[in-house]
Amino acid sequence: MAVLEKIRVKFGILITILIAVALLSFIVDPDTLRSTFQMFSSENKVGEMNGKAISYKDFYEELNYYTKLSELTGQGSTDEEGQAALRDAAWQSIFDKEVFIPAATKAGVAVCDDEIVDLSQGNQVSPVLAQQPMFIGQDGVFSRELLAQFIQSAGSDASGNADFYWNYLENAVYKQQLYTKYASLIEKSNIQSAVELRRAILENNVISDVDFVMIPAGFEQDSTITVSAQEIKDFYNARKSNMKQPANRDIEYVLFEVVPSQEDIDNTKQNFDSLYEDFKTADNLKNFVALNSDGKWDTYYYKKSQLESVPEYAEYAFGKDRSGVSAIHTTDESFSAARVVSAKSLADSAKIHYATFPLQNESSADSLVAAAKKAGKVTPDFTEMGWINQEGLLANGLDAFNVVFDPQEGKVIKVKLTNSQAWFVLYVEERTKPVDKVQLATFVKNILPSEETYRDYLMKATELADKCAGKFEKFAEAVKADNLPVIPMNNMVESTKRVGVCENARELVRWVFDKGTKKGDVSEVIIVDNKYYYVAAVTETRKAGITPLKDVQEEIRMNLASEKKIEKNRAEIAEKIKDCTTIEQIAEVLGTTVSHQNGVSFGSLQNQSLDPKFIGAVAGAEQGVICGPIAGDIGVYVFQVSDKETGTFFTENDAKTGNAQISSYRMNIMQTVLADAADITDNRVRFF
Repeated sequence: MAVLEKIRVKFGILITILIAVALLSFIVDPDTLRSTFQMFSSENKVGEMNGKAISYKDFYEELNYYTKLSELTGQGSTDEEGQAALRDAAWQSIFDKEVFIPAATKAGVAVCDDEIVDLSQGNQVSPVLAQQPMFIGQDGVFSRELLAQFIQSAGSDASGNADFYWNYLENAVYKQQLYTKYASLIEKSNIQSAVELRRAILENNVISDVDFVMIPAGFEQDSTITVSAQEIKDFYNARKSNMKQPANRDIEYVLFEVVPSQEDIDNTKQNFDSLYEDFKTADNLKNFVALNSDGKWDTYYYKKSQLESVPEYAEYAFGKDRSGVSAIHTTDESFSAARVVSAKSLADSAKIHYATFPLQNESSADSLVAAAKKAGKVTPDFTEMGWINQEGLLANGLDAFNVVFDPQEGKVIKVKLTNSQAWFVLYVEERTKPVDKVQLATFVKNILPSEETYRDYLMKATELADKCAGKFEKFAEAVKADNLPVIPMNNMVESTKRVGVCENARELVRWVFDKGTKKGDVSEVIIVDNKYYYVAAVTETRKAGITPLKDVQEEIRMNLASEKKIEKNRAEIAEKIKDCTTIEQIAEVLGTTVSHQNGVSFGSLQNQSLDPKFIGAVAGAEQGVICGPIAGDIGVYVFQVSDKETGTFFTENDAKTGNAQISSYRMNIMQTVLADAADITDNRVRFF
């Protein structure tokens, strides 16, 4: 608020503006959340950062803040994706408070109040403000006047919403500037000395043409090679820090996915057929669709090419006779038919300009229509919207603007948008070439499982769960006896959402990671989306931390065996070719051919098609000397550099660009590094 007062003083005169807000109801009752919080023990915290526990109450308060913010800006969303985005915003905010801001402060980075004022009204306005739609003028450019008006009126808004939103913007400007400064600090710390610069230029300008023979390691095992338990243990101990794992589980499950029975299909077809004749003759198609169809009324105009996936529609709508009704289109999901509502020659897209007027100022809108028609061109009263198409208009609820695609409507069109309480005057500067299009009324009946079908599937799932009695041994016996398909899923983590064909199997995952669920337990029937019935068994549990040796020892053994095999091959090849004097002789002795590679340089390490150890050996080899055999990652190499030269194609700018890419990478992983240092635990999935 201190910064807000400074800005108000500088602007001087209070200006009142109207702020349009769309307040949506929060889908979760606060009392319910508070009572739910009481049910959780102190161990069930939402997370932890820098050793500080993030309680459910703390997280809920932050989530409530961002929920209110989304409602004020008209972006409130009740679907899972929208709610997940709000939870992420709340978590990021807590991360900033508990991790990032302390780290930046410790590094000596700060943003003062005067700096915030300058970012709000100085020469370099913060991108946070410059990108706010409410501060964008009719010319599509950031408007200082609109920002000034908002700031001056914030204190006089009785609802407090304007002050709330300004405080959010003020904080966002602060954090954005702090992140910018901290990132700049990291970037400036990536110093490339003159010696490093010269070395980078030299290493990338020395290129070699090389003839070589490569004997691949192959995938077959060598029975003469052994790897001891001590070797595996030593390898593991040396790399423990790189073997961290989250808590995870292995499960096996049987899925009963509810699908319509043949009886359901037959009943749906019978229902569809009984109404199909009425659809043919219905006078009010919009009412018929609203009352009888499982689909919605569609205002879209389709080209013939857009209907080719439904041949019954395309043949009917673009045939000689558009009266009557299409043939029935049948899929696994539905039965449907269509009737032409309207046929027009319309453009696919149009370049338009617009002006808006309140509903009570219709006369002003009419005056602009007359003036624009008289001028025959776009006047300064209009703002350019650019090229638009039907898809974009429908996605934004502006299907009333579809008239701009109709050449018969002319170039200047007045449109009323009741939801926006405004008249729009649209000027069509240009249209694409019109093509034949149709609007269709579609009558759809979806094929859905009946209550009896749901009951049958539930009975099957329940029967299996009863046989298992919560024990894996009985689960294994039951699925074998009933010949049921068992699906394994390994390394499931607590944040897993998709299990098999189900996109959001959170109920199943919660049971798997419940404290009461142990290895060998079998679930009761877990119902997801009232469509998927799971019976699952936990076959393995692993705690968060260092991966146990027993879980990785086979992988380590294979890696060590591969290294030993390559080294054994290297020694055998060295013995075979000890008397050879040319690379051709070596190839003949080894029963292979000579390969050639041009332009190998130390910079070729980025080329994943070449073995890094081979590149390194070539970079340090003398021209004309047979080198090797050397053990690479995938085989054994013998080579001879046939030509080596130092070019000038890799410049100082190239070296600096490469160093800049390193800086960019460091900035991209900045939050990840800070999160690792803060030892963050994220348990949100247990609550949402």
